[in-house]
Amino acid sequence: MALGSSRPYLIRALYDWIVDGGEDPYVVVDCFYPGVEVPETHIKDGQIVLNLAPRALSGWNMADFGVMFQTRFGGIPTEIILPYGAITAIYGKESGLGMAFGQEPGGVPELPSGETRTPADEPAPEDAQENAEPPKRERPALRIVKSDD
Repeated sequence: MALGSSRPYLIRALYDWIVDGGEDPYVVVDCFYPGVEVPETHIKDGQIVLNLAPRALSGWNMADFGVMFQTRFGGIPTEIILPYGAITAIYGKESGLGMAFGQEPGGVPELPSGETRTPADEPAPEDAQENAEPPKRERPALRIVKSDD
């Protein structure tokens, strides 16, 4: 008996490791992969980066074929489906630690009945960060120091 893909096991383990470490898990998703369901308006260059922090989503389910959950994009509730083969990387936002995945042996599975799936051609806005928090602005660290000379 041949072993199946290790990707689902690695993604589950890395997700738990990142969350247990207090970081926000982010995934990079190949939007051309069959079965991917993400908002097409946020796809850029055939990929989307999603924040999988538990506080950013609901209905979390790591099924045998992939990850499913609900989240909001621009206040609109959206169901997301990510087959494991579509996840090309998972990493912690704060440290950048994680893992990238190559192409699985055997290639990409075909969609049933000859369907095709392509992301929308319109690019995502430059400032769109999928479920990401805005960058925190820090105050300048410089201060005036007077000497008593």
